[in-house]
Amino acid sequence: MNDGTPVILDETVKREYLRTWRTEQQFHCPQCGERVLLKVGSIRIPHFAHEADSSCSANFSEGESIPHLQGKQVLHSFFQRLEKSSVLEPLIPELAQRPDLLVQHKGESIPIEFQCSRLPEDVKSSRTEGYRSIGMEPIWILQTPEKYKERPEGMGLFSFSAFHQLFFTKSISPEDTLLTLSPETKQFHYFSHLMLIDGNRFIANHRKLSTHLQTFPFARPKLPDRQMLLHYYKSYKIQRATYLQRSIFLNRRGVQNPFLRHCYELKLHPTELPLWIGVPVKGNRAFSVHDCQWQIGIIYLLHRFELSPTRVPLRRLRRFVHAYAGNDEQQIEACLYYLQFLQRIGWKKKDSIAIARIEKEIVHILLERFLAIQMEN
Repeated sequence: MNDGTPVILDETVKREYLRTWRTEQQFHCPQCGERVLLKVGSIRIPHFAHEADSSCSANFSEGESIPHLQGKQVLHSFFQRLEKSSVLEPLIPELAQRPDLLVQHKGESIPIEFQCSRLPEDVKSSRTEGYRSIGMEPIWILQTPEKYKERPEGMGLFSFSAFHQLFFTKSISPEDTLLTLSPETKQFHYFSHLMLIDGNRFIANHRKLSTHLQTFPFARPKLPDRQMLLHYYKSYKIQRATYLQRSIFLNRRGVQNPFLRHCYELKLHPTELPLWIGVPVKGNRAFSVHDCQWQIGIIYLLHRFELSPTRVPLRRLRRFVHAYAGNDEQQIEACLYYLQFLQRIGWKKKDSIAIARIEKEIVHILLERFLAIQMEN
């Protein structure tokens, strides 16, 4: 305002008051000092805008979508309720960047970025590294995908694009979690305990938390109990069976398909694969394909070179993962976890293994993934 008092428009200020206020006050941009207009319409949420011929490089909220403006206001009100100092779009001179909010917590400045539109991975990485270069650890919050806003809570199958996966974070929980915000409903949506099926499909646990019940640091997802882990395994088995059916009916390459070729050479029918092929071992996200596909490749490698799970040369694994897109080192780590699983169940080339033993070991893997790692932290 004219007297230099900073003005923040949030949901607590009534439109009627703002309409009166704009006739009595003048407002100025905190960066360039130019006069800005207070716009209070009936559709868009109230915001400030520069004059049409302004040369200011800030432009603050001009051109932003309604959900983005709403999201920033919801988050600002949330931090105010918790009595945390929160500034909307402050300029960080060292970076020439403006986070959506800058929050003070226990002597630290924490940039908050609320993302509604798509952005390239390198842009997100660059902004994140910029904050880290001056000792700040940003928190990115994605707008809740439209298709999941009304979805009931609970475990289920979810599709997260490569863009969504950019926002998987371990800042809330040791396991990857997707934290999103729906400005319209003022609810945080948690998608936790993510288990990759293939491509962009995940089994996950979905929970909602009102901004009035949220805390900061943000609440951590609850640990799943054994009953939920059994549901995870049952759901995984259903998706595994679906994948195996599809591998036949949707195949267009015949025996040239690597998965079907390995099945043929190992004398295994695709829809009757033993349960020890297609296991959700730790690190399986390094592969974008279904666990059945890369794990039957491992079994074929063991057969072809007459190897045991305890004696697989690293060079063989490096050559094996080279055929798959992704990070080689992470994929090798997943292969090692799978080989450890085979060792624990006592796998040998021609031996049959009790189903109960395999399933017990798979549930143990889930316990290790979702319980043990969190208890350690």
